[in-house]
Amino acid sequence: MNRLIVIEECIGETRAAVVENGRIAELHIDRWSEAGTRAIEGEIYRGRVKRVEPSLNAAFVDIGIGEEGFLPFGKAGRPKGFHEGLAIGVRIAREAYAEKGANLALVEVEEGEAPECLDPAPILAQRLVRAHGDAEAVWADETEFDLDAAFDEALDTRVPIPGGGSLYIEQTRAMTVIDVDADGRKAPGGAQKLSQQLNQSAAKEAARQIRLRGLGGIIAIDFVHMRAQPERKSVEQTLRGTFKRDRAKVDVAPLSQFCVGELARQRRGRALGEVLLDDSGARSVETCAIDALRRLEREASHDRGKRQVLEVAPEVFAWLEADTIGWREALTERIGPRFELAERDGLARDRCAVKRA
Repeated sequence: MNRLIVIEECIGETRAAVVENGRIAELHIDRWSEAGTRAIEGEIYRGRVKRVEPSLNAAFVDIGIGEEGFLPFGKAGRPKGFHEGLAIGVRIAREAYAEKGANLALVEVEEGEAPECLDPAPILAQRLVRAHGDAEAVWADETEFDLDAAFDEALDTRVPIPGGGSLYIEQTRAMTVIDVDADGRKAPGGAQKLSQQLNQSAAKEAARQIRLRGLGGIIAIDFVHMRAQPERKSVEQTLRGTFKRDRAKVDVAPLSQFCVGELARQRRGRALGEVLLDDSGARSVETCAIDALRRLEREASHDRGKRQVLEVAPEVFAWLEADTIGWREALTERIGPRFELAERDGLARDRCAVKRA
């Protein structure tokens, strides 16, 4: 079945969902505040070698944006004539995440000034259509898919399993842990039948959530205990098969005797939580501000001609007042100059109110 790329252009960000078999499988986001500050997968740069690290069989390269990129030499080793200060062509093989810079691959480019971006990435929708060759791009308001609900789901630590039960997802610096819980789920045939059915459903949903959230690195899934090896093997095969359409490389290990499944998923960039959440795991001030602007625009579109007042928490008010992304001008172009911004003490960061003036 062809994939759908569902696109929503919001004030402050572009959101996108990759839909497979009628369900959202991936979520992506481009923020106005990050324009020109991040290197995107597939972009071509003329970079300058900052230092060579023989112990790593690699070099660090200044590409003129963000942290220095990491260029591994691979089995062939350091190229002849490769030295610090050299201008070279590189492609972004993996985007930067956390404190790690982008991974690079050598490409041939013409001589010139360095660092410089030679082939910038297209807009988000075009990148996703290019990545998924059978995809069709559509606007969110032309579909039944609720991107607000999808992004909320991708930030929730608890996710329901189809048919009953829950996944509890905890992301740490070292790895991601997913716990499978029956949560009152019942099945005819006793505990053995229940655990088998629950774990099969959990494997499929866990794989979906991993892609949805853009999780990478080591991931451990604590399944409900199953005594027999054939049952564990069946769940492992289900988990492995569910990743077949994933662009990231995924290695799935056999379930342990304790029914813990381990997998390693290739990091292609930041997880969704790294974009939308702050260091404490709460929605960032920017995330809350953009959510509030989205609500203001929708309310104004439904109540045409009326002046609207957006009430937000003090820290969100301060971010919006600074207007570093030019949201006022952009919103005025969409709904006209019929809105006001107000600060309300005691309002939670992730809450807002839209009222008629």
